[in-house]
Amino acid sequence: MKSQKEKKLKFFIPGVFVFLISLIVIFSIGGVIKVYRLKAAKSKLINKLTYLKKSNAKIKRQIYDLKHNKQYIAELARQELGMIKKGEIVFKFFGVNNNKKK
Repeated sequence: MKSQKEKKLKFFIPGVFVFLISLIVIFSIGGVIKVYRLKAAKSKLINKLTYLKKSNAKIKRQIYDLKHNKQYIAELARQELGMIKKGEIVFKFFGVNNNKKK
C-alpha cells in the first residue's frame, strides 16, 4: 500500500512539469519581445494613419477651393505666380527685406 506522500508526489511532479512548460510557452523571451515590437509598430502605424487622414482632409479642402472659390484662386495666383489684377500698380522695393524677423 502506498503512503500518502507517494500519492501526492505522483501528482505533484507532473503538475510542476506541466506548469513549467506552460510558463515557458506563454512567457518565452522571444514571444514577449515580439509582442512589444508589434505594439510599437502598431502605434507608429496609427500615428502615420492619423497624419495621412489630416493631410488628406487638407488636400480635399484645397481641391474644393480650387473648383469653387474664385477668391482663393486669385489669392493663390498672386502668391505663387506673382499675378496682378488689371489696373493694379505693383511697387517693388529693392534692398528692403520685409520678411526679416527681429
